[in-house]
Amino acid sequence: MEVQGQIDGAARDAARAASIARSYGQAVAAAEQAAQADLGTTSLCAPGTVAVQVAGYPAVPVVTTAGASVTVTVTCQVDMSPFKALGFGAAKGFTGQAVAPLDPFMCRDVFPC
Repeated sequence: MEVQGQIDGAARDAARAASIARSYGQAVAAAEQAAQADLGTTSLCAPGTVAVQVAGYPAVPVVTTAGASVTVTVTCQVDMSPFKALGFGAAKGFTGQAVAPLDPFMCRDVFPC
């Protein structure tokens, strides 16, 4: 339960960070940075296993309309070897997903705004 809560929180923070980015590349970078900040050295995620996917962010220059959103999925692997006696494998993958509305007042890859 603890790990799932951490993953869900990281996905929420990553989606919010992506939602205010100016471009798709910035959205991915912001989402990755937010997830890593949440799941860095203090989480139960194995080092190097945190992955972030961003979907729904416009890949071409547009002015966003109300109702548009971005979905971020965060995954990581957790070492479950201490729980092998309970039937768990050596590692278990966890996934969290969150959706955040794209800020309709933010300029995205459009010049001038």
